[in-house]
Amino acid sequence: MLASPADDLASPKVASLGRDVVLLTWDVPHTERGSPSSLRSGGEDIWPSASLRLSLPGGGARLFWVFQRPDDERARLDLRLETGGHGSSVTIDRDVTPAPADAEDLLDGIDAHGRVALASALFNVWGAMFRLRRDRTFIGLLGDLLTQMAPTPGQAVAIAQIADDFVLAQTSLVTGFGKIDAIYTFGRNGPTRIHALPHRIRNGKDGRDVVHLLIDRARIPADDPLLILIGPGGLSVRRLLKPDARLPSIERWFREQAHAAPGLREHVLKEIAERSAAGPAYALELQLRSPLRPRRLSSSPTAPSAEIISALSTSAGTLVTGWYRDPVNLFSGIEIGSSESEPLDLTKDLFTFPVEVAGATKGSRQGATGFAVLAPTGTGAAQNLQPRFHLRLKSGARHSLVPRPQPADPAEARAMALRAIPAQHVDQSVLTQVLRPAIAHLHAQVRNRIGRPSIRRIGISHQRPKASVIIPLYRNLEFLRFQIAAFAADPWIRANAELIYVLDSPEQAQEVEHLLGGLHLVYALPVVLAIMERNGGYARANNVGASIAKGDVLALVNSDIIPVSPGWLEALAARLNGRRRIGALGPKLLFEDGSIQHAGMYFSQDHRGYWLNQHFHKGMPRDYAPACEERVVPAVTGACLVTTRSLFESVGGFTEDYVVGDYEDSDLCLKITMTERKIAYVPDIELYHLERRSMSLNAEYMRGIAWQYNCALHTERWRDVMIAAMQTGRPRKGRNVAI
Repeated sequence: MLASPADDLASPKVASLGRDVVLLTWDVPHTERGSPSSLRSGGEDIWPSASLRLSLPGGGARLFWVFQRPDDERARLDLRLETGGHGSSVTIDRDVTPAPADAEDLLDGIDAHGRVALASALFNVWGAMFRLRRDRTFIGLLGDLLTQMAPTPGQAVAIAQIADDFVLAQTSLVTGFGKIDAIYTFGRNGPTRIHALPHRIRNGKDGRDVVHLLIDRARIPADDPLLILIGPGGLSVRRLLKPDARLPSIERWFREQAHAAPGLREHVLKEIAERSAAGPAYALELQLRSPLRPRRLSSSPTAPSAEIISALSTSAGTLVTGWYRDPVNLFSGIEIGSSESEPLDLTKDLFTFPVEVAGATKGSRQGATGFAVLAPTGTGAAQNLQPRFHLRLKSGARHSLVPRPQPADPAEARAMALRAIPAQHVDQSVLTQVLRPAIAHLHAQVRNRIGRPSIRRIGISHQRPKASVIIPLYRNLEFLRFQIAAFAADPWIRANAELIYVLDSPEQAQEVEHLLGGLHLVYALPVVLAIMERNGGYARANNVGASIAKGDVLALVNSDIIPVSPGWLEALAARLNGRRRIGALGPKLLFEDGSIQHAGMYFSQDHRGYWLNQHFHKGMPRDYAPACEERVVPAVTGACLVTTRSLFESVGGFTEDYVVGDYEDSDLCLKITMTERKIAYVPDIELYHLERRSMSLNAEYMRGIAWQYNCALHTERWRDVMIAAMQTGRPRKGRNVAI
């Protein structure tokens, strides 16, 4: 190897980094910024190559070039090094292998900042770029380099184990270390990159920060492992004490230690969730097994007090509700965020309303200020069941508030969101800005987890039925015997229809299957029972029933519908697809006392601008003359709606983003209307409807927010169509039609 420098320059040095990778170093007497200018062979740039320029404390610079020796037949490689106004030539004979690079020689004369930059280039760039991380020569150089830079490494200790995959390690850094850009473990087999986000607790008492990070067990070397932390301003080498079987589990550590550093718990949960496919589930399980102790501010009747009731994390934001008492005007604000992160002030976005909370004595009540806000949800895959909050007072004091663990099941979380605010305090702005985004997200999660139904066939059903009667069941089984008895007494249904019950309360599966089996022995009426895996609501239950139906006609019937007389389905089915393009029909429905419950539906606008579903002639006598006219109407109730299977499928069935069950029927009718079919009311077909008996068993709906949510969604979706429908057909008269 020959080097030919300029007259006043030292010769470039040639060394091996391993596996035909050459390192050239050249000290030059100037300190131009940037990388060395060029490395050429035969007039062309060498590629791939990397370079680095480090200033020398005594003046000048040390230049580094790294490149792969070309795999060709040339006897030697002639190189030209150029920088600024200087140049030099280097010749490398093909049959000569340069000596391994020497760490002491590379570091000689370089200051602390330059040493960190060189180590960063070796670990982060050159080792990966030239695939040297498992090369013995390169590993030896890195080992010598670390010994030169940190002859007596400090310690990093594993303090908890996370399943069988990870450990939580702890070490310390000087407070001025700065940002950590890269983390490696290092052992006999070389460096291994650790893709961990370190968590730093600023200490300051002894000039050191405490650092925690998750390390994959598989990335910890078996022999004398080192932990390397690299940043723009520093390099830290720690001897990593190899974890043993006596490490406490992360669950135990959470219970015993995590309270000492609140932000660390959230950091660990986020890291767990993002490090593997099973991480989000494990992070959720950890929170359920090792919850934080709830914290509220309780005090005398004359001092401030507060509590966070809900903090439901969704992709749209965290739905936060709670209350505070401020008898002496000390309240300053509500913040979200642990003491280890920058808190977010929620005060200006709070919606407030009056509430009553438990008083100082048993059974007493006292007034307080309720609040609700949709706070930003932190990024990451971990669902935080217990975000931390603070009540801020004008004195500057901050009091910690921690809610009870929030529901992990989205159905339970949705139920909690639906009763988060008393219905009387929910106006349009609260619904739109706070509740609706969170409820929509939770409802979508519920829909995604419903699963597939299991099918039970009781008796031998018709192979080619003309009609399929679909009846969702939810908890209330009071009228099942009467309904099946009425169906069994109808010759047309026996001969031409199949009965499909969809059980939307799967916890009742054994009871319902036993009951239907007994009724089959009595009436010999075949029944198909579809058992939902989870409660999916009215729309999903009907859609599932339609998906397994065989009939050309679908009769969507509530479980509290009892026919007055046989022949009702035959008569309704005969009126479909006539010359008037009837797409769906509904009969007259009666209350128990014989008064009218339904004679078709129309739409009316309330004082808030929402469009409501109204029933023609509700409460009037059964033979009330206007209710005895067969006519086209804007919509009919889903309690008994008859349509064709092909039309139902073509419009996508029931829309499933309404919560619990309301407005799906008018939504379906409006979708049918958009296909230029009509909706008809048939008064000479009568059935009893024991209205909302099953709905009254659903606490989510009866709280009132679900109704408002559905009404707003329906109005937004169909406002223009409903206005047009009500302009062409007045609500009191409808339009008479011969069907």
